Amino acid sequence: MMMNKMQYPADENQLELYKKFPTTHFLSNPINTRNILAWSTFWRRNMHRFAEDYLQISLYEYQQIALYEMGNSSLICIIASRNNAKSFMIALYGCCRAILYPGTKVVIGSATRGQSKLIVTEKIENELMEWSPQLRREIQDVKRNGQEVSVKFHNGSTITVFTANDNARGLRSHTAIREEFRQIDQKIDNKVISPFQTVRNRPYIKLEYYKDIKILKEEPVDIYLSSSWHDLSHWMWGIVDGAYEGMLKGDGSVLLAFDESVTIKHGLKTMNYLIREKKKQDPVTWKVEFLNLKVKDSASSFFTYSLLTKRQTLRQVFYPRDTESFRRKKKNKYAIPKQDGEVRVISCDISFVQGEQNDNSVYSCIRGMPESMTYETEVANKTEVEIKQGYRREYVYIESNQIGDTTKQAIRIRELYDDFDADYIVIDARNAGVQIIYSLGKILYNESRGVEYEPLKTMNNDAYADVVKNPNAKSVIYAINATQQLNSDIAYSFRRGLTENKIDLLLNYNIAKEEILDENKDYVNETDLDKQLSYEVPFLETQLMINECSELLYEKSPQTGAIKIFEHGGNRKDRYSSASYGNYFLDQLELDLLSDSSDYEFCTFIN
Repeated sequence: MMMNKMQYPADENQLELYKKFPTTHFLSNPINTRNILAWSTFWRRNMHRFAEDYLQISLYEYQQIALYEMGNSSLICIIASRNNAKSFMIALYGCCRAILYPGTKVVIGSATRGQSKLIVTEKIENELMEWSPQLRREIQDVKRNGQEVSVKFHNGSTITVFTANDNARGLRSHTAIREEFRQIDQKIDNKVISPFQTVRNRPYIKLEYYKDIKILKEEPVDIYLSSSWHDLSHWMWGIVDGAYEGMLKGDGSVLLAFDESVTIKHGLKTMNYLIREKKKQDPVTWKVEFLNLKVKDSASSFFTYSLLTKRQTLRQVFYPRDTESFRRKKKNKYAIPKQDGEVRVISCDISFVQGEQNDNSVYSCIRGMPESMTYETEVANKTEVEIKQGYRREYVYIESNQIGDTTKQAIRIRELYDDFDADYIVIDARNAGVQIIYSLGKILYNESRGVEYEPLKTMNNDAYADVVKNPNAKSVIYAINATQQLNSDIAYSFRRGLTENKIDLLLNYNIAKEEILDENKDYVNETDLDKQLSYEVPFLETQLMINECSELLYEKSPQTGAIKIFEHGGNRKDRYSSASYGNYFLDQLELDLLSDSSDYEFCTFIN
C-alpha cells in the first residue's frame, strides 16, 4: 500500500523514522509510525480526547473544556469554588502530561504536605488507576512513604509531591502545579518554586534540522490552582490578572473559573448539601468558598475581614470534656499542657434570654503566651538581656449558647475554667453578667458531673467582691463595667492586637475540615452527628466571630476621639465582645509583666 504523503504532514526525518526500528518491531511499519506521530500530535493538542479515548475516563463538559485549555497553555490559572473536583483535574492533567510528553517532571506543591499528597494517594492511585487499566499499564511505580510521594511512569516521566517551603529547594520540573496557591507564601513561589522550572530535554531538538524552528520551542508549564479569596491585596490576584490579560493577547495563558452551579449541574454535590453547608458558613466565607466571588472589604468596617482572616494561623484546638468522659474519669486527650509563664483566660459575654437565637452567651478560651527577645549587651556586666514583649493571645476554643439561666451559665463557666485549667474569668458585668458574678461567688453544685465548686470573687471591683463572704474565695474574676471610653479602648486594643500579629485565631473551617478534622479518628469514626458537630464547633464559632467583627460599623467622636462600635441591621456582636474583652484583660496583665524589669531597663518592641 502506497502512503499519501499529504495524508499527515511530516518532514523528511519523520518519513524515514520507521527505518530506525528492527523489522520485527511494530514501528518498523511506516504506516504505524505515521499513525503514532499523528495521534500523538492530535492528543497533545486535544488532551481531553486523550483522557476519554485512550485512558477511557469520562469527563463532564466543563472538565473537557478545562483539560483542552490546560493542554494548550503554558500559564494556567484556575479559580474554582469548593466541590468542583479541582484535585481530580490536576491529577488527571498530571497523568496525561506525563504520558504524552516522555521524561516530563511534574511537581505538585501546597502549603501543607498532606494537601498535595492526597492528589497522588486519593486521586491518582485510588481513583484514576482504579478506573483506567490503560493508566495502570503506563505507571511503573507509586511511592508513598513518609519521605517521598511520587508516581513513576515507564516512559521516564514522574509526578512528585512537595511542601511549598524553603526545604524544597533543588527540585527540577517541567510542569509546576501550585495547589491552593493562595496559601503559599509569594516569596516561596518566587524564590523556590519558579526556579524549579526548566525546559524538557528532547534530543532531537539539538539536530541541525530542528534547532531553529520556533514552533518546536517547548515552554515549562506553570499551574496556579485555588479557591477565591477576599483580600484584594493578596498576591494571587496578580497571577489571576496576568493570566486573564495573557489569554486576551493569546500568549499561551488561560484563566478558568467555576462556581457552585457547576457542582449542582453535574451532580457533584446536591442542593440539600449546599444548603446545609451554607448554614455552617458565615456570609463572607460562603461567597468566597462556594460562590467563587471576589469580595471586597467594607470601607466602613473597623475590623476588616482580611485583617481578621490573616490571623487564622492556629492549628491547635482545645475541646472541653463531655459529661460521660468526666464521670468515667477519662483523661482529656485534647487538653493542652501549660507552658512556663502561660496565662489562661475564660472571657464571657452574657445573655440572659433563654432560646433567643439572636442573643448568645459566648465563652472564649484564650491562652496568653509570654514572649520575649534576648539581646547581646554589656549593661550591668551582663552579656545577655531578656526583653519581655507581652502576651501572644491564642483563641483555642469558642462556644456559644442560649441557656439563659444564670446559675446554669455559671456552672458551665466553671466547667470550662476547670477543663481549660484557666487562671482568670473575664465577665461583662452589665445586665445578667453581674448575676453570673454573684453565682460564681457561691458554692455551686454541678449535678451532671457530681462536682462541687468553691466560690470565686472579683479582683477589680470591691463592691462585687464584698458580696462573697467566704474568706478563702480566689480573686480571679475580672469584671468589665463598660463605659463609652472603655468600649473604645477595648475596640482599639483588639484591632491593635490583630495588626501587630499578637492574636492567633483557629484555621478557616474549610481548611480545618480537610487538614485537621479529617485526620482525627474520633471525628471521622463518630456516628452521632451531634457529637461529630462538637468537633467542628470551635472552627465554626471562629468563623462566626470573624464575620461579626467584619460587619461591625463605627462612629468616631470628633471631641474625644473615642469610637462607638455598633451592629448593622440584625447582626450581633456577642462573639466580638467575648473575644475583645479577653484581649483587653491580657493587655492589663501585660502592664504587670512589662513592669517586672528586674535590674535592667525595659522597653516594648512592636512587631
